[in-house]
Amino acid sequence: MKRVIIIGGFIIGLIFLLMAGIYIWIGQSVKAHISEAIEMYSGDAEDALIAFVSDPENSFYDRTHKGVWTLGQIRSEKALPLLYQLYQNDPDGETCYGQHDSSICQYEIHKAISSIENWSPFNHQRLGSK
Repeated sequence: MKRVIIIGGFIIGLIFLLMAGIYIWIGQSVKAHISEAIEMYSGDAEDALIAFVSDPENSFYDRTHKGVWTLGQIRSEKALPLLYQLYQNDPDGETCYGQHDSSICQYEIHKAISSIENWSPFNHQRLGSK
């Protein structure tokens, strides 16, 4: 019985460490994307990321995976009008399957909107704060 408790505690600790590591890794990615957007555009994190997503000079891949994803991670309510404008009611991303070089991914937009509208302890909202 004692052995089961020790092994169970070890497994729970390992899962906790893994989740904490992923959370920190995502936070570092969010910070990097915010820094890149602020270098390219003026304003705070939200304004710079919105400009990043809106700029057709940036690749669709970057606009999706750096801009849209990061706006979702920081729960940017300011970005909702832009995200709804880009969204074509395709939560599964079927319209952009295999076309990430020619359109912003609808699945990622759907996830970002959901992340902004629904609270989660795993978002990085604090990183988008002024």
